[in-house]
Amino acid sequence: MRLASFVAVAIAAAQSAVGLGINCHGDTRCGIAYLSGGRLSHLGTVIKKIDDTRKYENGEDIACIEIDSLNFKGPFKSTLCAWIENYDDTVTGAAIKAAFQELLDHGCGICGAVPLLYAKGVDDVNKGELNVDLVDSLPDGCKANEPCSA
Repeated sequence: MRLASFVAVAIAAAQSAVGLGINCHGDTRCGIAYLSGGRLSHLGTVIKKIDDTRKYENGEDIACIEIDSLNFKGPFKSTLCAWIENYDDTVTGAAIKAAFQELLDHGCGICGAVPLLYAKGVDDVNKGELNVDLVDSLPDGCKANEPCSA
């Protein structure tokens, strides 16, 4: 029994050391936003509007949507955004659209992350990722349901 527990812990540690890879993880509020009707595909309608040749840098916001949500305290707005993380180079709008489609194809409902090089067989978000998650408010330079400005 103890050997099985040790093996399980070792496997989990090895997976975290390698990198998470494509995933549907996000803020704990993602479930509430999903149950309130928010969907990753809604953000996809905004992602489709970005210019294929536009270049995005690490940390740059790409697009956001607002979702009407509801919990035990009552109605509130959730803000779902996409941005680039852990990448030393620029990413084109076309590459972002392709990465976003990979996230949809993976079956994510509302939040998640996909390695920017996933289509090339690199399944490690530590080598650059498109992150989609809930944020506290619209970032500067972003309007709900529109691509963010530079």
